Amino acid sequence: MRMRLKQNAWMFPAALFFGLWLSWSYVNPYGGVTSLSSLVCQLSGARGDFSLDINLHALLDLTLRLLPSLIFQALAGISLYRHTCTASVYVFSRMPNRLKWYGKECGILALQTLLYQALVLAAAVGLAAVRCTITDVSQGLPVLLTHLTLWSLWTFAFTLGVNLLAIYVGSSAAFAALAGVQVACIGALIALVPLIEQPELAQQFLRINPVSCLVLSWHRSIFPSSSYTLSVGDSLTFLLLAAVVVAAVGGWLIRRHDLLKTEMDGG
Repeated sequence: MRMRLKQNAWMFPAALFFGLWLSWSYVNPYGGVTSLSSLVCQLSGARGDFSLDINLHALLDLTLRLLPSLIFQALAGISLYRHTCTASVYVFSRMPNRLKWYGKECGILALQTLLYQALVLAAAVGLAAVRCTITDVSQGLPVLLTHLTLWSLWTFAFTLGVNLLAIYVGSSAAFAALAGVQVACIGALIALVPLIEQPELAQQFLRINPVSCLVLSWHRSIFPSSSYTLSVGDSLTFLLLAAVVVAAVGGWLIRRHDLLKTEMDGG
C-alpha cells in the first residue's frame, strides 16, 4: 500500500492544481452569486447555462476542460501496463490467476479515478466559494454527483484503454491514439453549426457523439430549460456500458495474450 501511494503521489497536487485552474478560468461568479448547478454546468463544458454556441473558441474551451482527465490518463496509463513490460513480464506471464489480479487492478484504478475527479471538483467548488456566494446547494448536489459520475466513468474507460493498448504499441503511442479519439469527438461538434436550424438532426448528432455525455447543460433531464433532449440516464448507461466493455475486453486480452512471447519478439 505504501508503494502504491508513492507511485500515485502526483495525483493529489495535480487534482488540486486543475481544480483551482478550472474554477478560476471557467466559473463566472455573476456579480458575486451563482447557484451550485450553474457552477457545475460551467465546469462540464457549457458556455453559459444552456448554450450550444459551437465555434473554434468553444471547442478549444471544451478541450481544455478535458485536460485534467487527459493528464490522468497519461500518468495512470501505465498502472497496469508497467506489469507487462521489461523485467516484470517474466513474473506476470507466470501468474496463476491473471483475471483475479486484473479485477483487483481495475477496482483500484476505478477508485483512483473517482478520487481524482472528486478532488478536482472539491478544489474547483472551494475556490468558487471564496470568490462568490454559492446558492441552491441542496438542489445542486445531484447535479454535482452526476457530473462526478459521468466524468469518472469517461476517465476510467479511457485510462484503462490506454493501459491495454499500451501492451501492443507502447504507452506513449497508446495515449496519443486515445487522446486523439477524444479530441476528434470534440472537433466533430463543429458539424452542429449547419444543423442549428434543424434541431432534430442536431439532437441525433449529439446522441451519437459520446463527448456530448459530458456537457450537462445539453441534458433536459437535468436542466428543463435546455433546448436539447439528451437524457442523463442514457448518458450514464452509455458510459457505464463503455467502461464495462473496455474492462471485459481487457480481461480477455490479459487472460489470452502471450505476454512473454510478445516481449521476447518485440524487444
